[in-house]
Amino acid sequence: MTPEQWQQVRDVLHGAIQLRANQRSAYLDVHCAGDPALRREVEQLLAAEGNVPISFLESPALEQLPPQTESKLSGTVLAAGTKLGPYVVQGLIGAGGMGEVYKARDTRLNRTVAVKVLPHSLSADPFRRQRFEREARAISALQHPNICTLHDIGSQDGTEYLVMEYLEGATLADRLLKGRLTLNQTLRYATEVADALDGAHRRGIVHRDLKPANIFITTHGEAKVLDFGLAKLDEPNASSDKPDLAVTAPEALTSPGVAMGTVAYMSPEQARGEELDARTDIFSLGAVLYEMATGKPAFPGKTSAIVFKSILDGTPMPPSQLAPSLPPQLDQIVAKALEKDRDLRYQSSAELRTDLSRLKRDSDSGRLTAVAAPKKSRLRSFAVTAVVVVLAVGGAVYWYLNRPPKITEKDTIVLADFVNHTGDAVFDDTLKQALGVALRQSPYLNIVSDDRVTSTLKQMTREPGTPLTPKVAREVCQRTQSKAYVGGSIARVGSQYAVGLKAVNCQNGEELAEQQVTAAGKERVIDMLGDEAVKLRRQLGESLASVQKYDVPLEQATTSSLEALKAYSQGIWIIAQKGDVAGLPSLHRALELDPNFALAAAGLASSYRNLGRTTRAVEYAKLAYDLRERVSERERYRIVGGFHLIVTGDLEKANQDYELWRQNYPRDVVPLSRLGANYSDLGQIEKGAEYSAEAIRVEPNHFVNYGNLAADMLALGRTEEAGHTIEQALIRKLDNAYIRQNLYYVAFVQGDQQTMRQQLAWATGRAGEEDLLLSAQSDTEAFFGRLAKAREYSRRATESARHADAAETAALWQATAAVREAEFGNPDVARRDAIAALNLAPGRIVNIQVAFALARAGDVARAQKIADALDQDFPLDTLIQGYDLPLIRAAIAISKRDAARALDLLKSAMPYELGGASMLPAYVRGETYLQLRKGDEAAAEFKKIVDHPGLPVNQPTGPLARLGLARAYVVSGDIAKAKVAYQDFLTLWKEADSDIPIYKQAKAEYAKLK
Repeated sequence: MTPEQWQQVRDVLHGAIQLRANQRSAYLDVHCAGDPALRREVEQLLAAEGNVPISFLESPALEQLPPQTESKLSGTVLAAGTKLGPYVVQGLIGAGGMGEVYKARDTRLNRTVAVKVLPHSLSADPFRRQRFEREARAISALQHPNICTLHDIGSQDGTEYLVMEYLEGATLADRLLKGRLTLNQTLRYATEVADALDGAHRRGIVHRDLKPANIFITTHGEAKVLDFGLAKLDEPNASSDKPDLAVTAPEALTSPGVAMGTVAYMSPEQARGEELDARTDIFSLGAVLYEMATGKPAFPGKTSAIVFKSILDGTPMPPSQLAPSLPPQLDQIVAKALEKDRDLRYQSSAELRTDLSRLKRDSDSGRLTAVAAPKKSRLRSFAVTAVVVVLAVGGAVYWYLNRPPKITEKDTIVLADFVNHTGDAVFDDTLKQALGVALRQSPYLNIVSDDRVTSTLKQMTREPGTPLTPKVAREVCQRTQSKAYVGGSIARVGSQYAVGLKAVNCQNGEELAEQQVTAAGKERVIDMLGDEAVKLRRQLGESLASVQKYDVPLEQATTSSLEALKAYSQGIWIIAQKGDVAGLPSLHRALELDPNFALAAAGLASSYRNLGRTTRAVEYAKLAYDLRERVSERERYRIVGGFHLIVTGDLEKANQDYELWRQNYPRDVVPLSRLGANYSDLGQIEKGAEYSAEAIRVEPNHFVNYGNLAADMLALGRTEEAGHTIEQALIRKLDNAYIRQNLYYVAFVQGDQQTMRQQLAWATGRAGEEDLLLSAQSDTEAFFGRLAKAREYSRRATESARHADAAETAALWQATAAVREAEFGNPDVARRDAIAALNLAPGRIVNIQVAFALARAGDVARAQKIADALDQDFPLDTLIQGYDLPLIRAAIAISKRDAARALDLLKSAMPYELGGASMLPAYVRGETYLQLRKGDEAAAEFKKIVDHPGLPVNQPTGPLARLGLARAYVVSGDIAKAKVAYQDFLTLWKEADSDIPIYKQAKAEYAKLK
């Protein structure tokens, strides 16, 4: 009998072996339906016991069964391209006793998913169908980062399927084939699995089949719990807030006396077929933990009977005896998890998770307790007593002077809200914001970001912005695996204000540090809070040298105006929740109240840059730079880097500043994010992608990095990865116009019109966001030659931006339309749109686009004038000097029929041209070679664009490069290739407006070749 057949027998035998004789026949009727051979095998094994009730462990038949055989489904494999509802199968991932799992494409959301299928051959079996439904019910009730997410369920032509998130990586079982894990990996994965189980148990769900094969390790190093097909679900309870998850089919699988699960990871009570609760999963996790740490199973055996006996009676060797490098504390955790008596075992997964987290913390900080030394002989005890006393006293003094810090550099801290007893609303949120600035001066302390706090609150089913009271802060702290939370309070005593700070260990509630101070008046509160923060940093373990180096007075680092600080705090919170447009008024108010408030100016610069309003961004970036001596070291890096990025455009200097920031504050995500974007803009796409990916690892709840990485993946031709990146952002609820724009671009490259329409519909009516998608749609219409529609979408994008008070963005959409008109052969329209854009809102980016449009439209004088102004105003701007001006001047040279000069000018753009989304330098270079009648060289330039669709995406250079390629082949004399290229272009433009000049030229040229 094959292992696959043994597995089928074993599945049914588990359910039948302990039933009474009069129950077995009905049971076998149900579970062997349609499979006579399976029934015969089971009946023969049962007959050996004389058809009487038998013990699972005493069955001779079980001696023949392999104890750990993973099943493989013998069914019909779905072919690639098969459709299950909106899901298109791409290939088989794997198969098991409960179905086949396929990689598939969700055509609605343009994302990769995993589809688990229950074929016809198994759906007729009520046992397997029930288990399939059970898995769907269980997973649908769970939303946890360490549990595989269920997206959808469906049925088509009798085939049942589940749609789950697509994971990249390998199962823990596959990983263990390479040997045991490191202590760090073991503790990290075990902690994550324990947290996942805690989430399931809180929802009344017991997994019952936890094993390495059901734990997936992603490429990002996260553990995900899979396969809830054997989960035990709570019965509905009217007094409970848990969902109704009860399975209505007969509960043969959950009845006492039936052992379900995988033998080597069963709990003793599971092996005995007793009623189970959450503690059975804890035992299974203990067995998995043992195997991760040692590379050996906790309960080995060649047959199921041997394994069962070991589970019931055996005691595994302590992990540290198999791997001496393991700490004895791990032995204690494993022993408690594998207690035979479940009343002596860990009573909750949360309790186990806490011990694992504590051990991981101590391991990371090097504070693990050493193994106790053996006791000395009593013969020497009297001789050493005096020495011991002296050493004890000396040791106590030494310990006090060299005691371990309460917080290490690897620990994270959550900032709780201040408790405001004054009744004065000016202190609401304000003091927390100020304290955050004070503590973030320290490179030693690692404060959990606002994005991560918001994400954690969502996991706790709480609204973003929920006050972080001590109770809530402690739970956030625990869920983020932080060491402590820091909170404060303020109370009024006459004319004075008592301000207190307290750091609390969120695992055990121990107070780690406390400071109290009295401020003589409201205007002194910020100053006194800064002094408290400095003392708190020292109490928590930061060195005196570090505190002295990074200690800008808080009143200077922020503002002396409580009202200004309150407005700033409101602005930062609003931006995080509702976007930059909504937060601008509060930031402006903060700067009005205190014109020297550097952080407010820097915040305005950042928001205006995000919104594409370059002129306003430059204005506030300059102001922040002038005030840079008033901020902390960390904020100075932000302001100086922003000055070079926004004002001078010197990306090399900006990157130098961001690298210094990264070196001094290695856990900050902002420098990584900036470096990723900058290197991509410089045309170093792979390097930019590396930084963006690292930024996501450091802070997985910041949307910009997902958008940047997706754009890089598209440019590198890795479209699937681009889509997966955006999918991950949406899973984390990081949803805005930038994410949707990148999803739109991925869909365009994949030819997914439906997803593109969905993103456009999503943006409709969203002020400050819809113009981005309207402009993208205008480019798409132009890509296919539908110029009238493109003009309409550009008009709508421009109007939408104007209504959102974003005049410069509106001008940019009009300037972009001008470039398109010039390339399509409408110079008069191009000049009109270009001048309209200048009149609406001249700015750096608008001027660049307008100058290029005018040059391509033949208005050389005005193009030259704008180019000269750009050269004078931005002498240090890396991209203007190295990319934009050479491109504009090359376009001017082409208009003057000076092709040689154009080629010479374009040389300096080559290092940066991959950073420009439209690939314009390559296109203009190809046009220049055509002017010189150099067909082969022209073809090489146009092919750069045609062969890399993720670079121009939906820009006009995409179709026009095909036309340029056709013309290049004609010049080279390769008429056959020229015809194919013309056909490619004309096919793309099969719905093109007939009056487009370049379209009419292309048709006439092609007609001559026939």
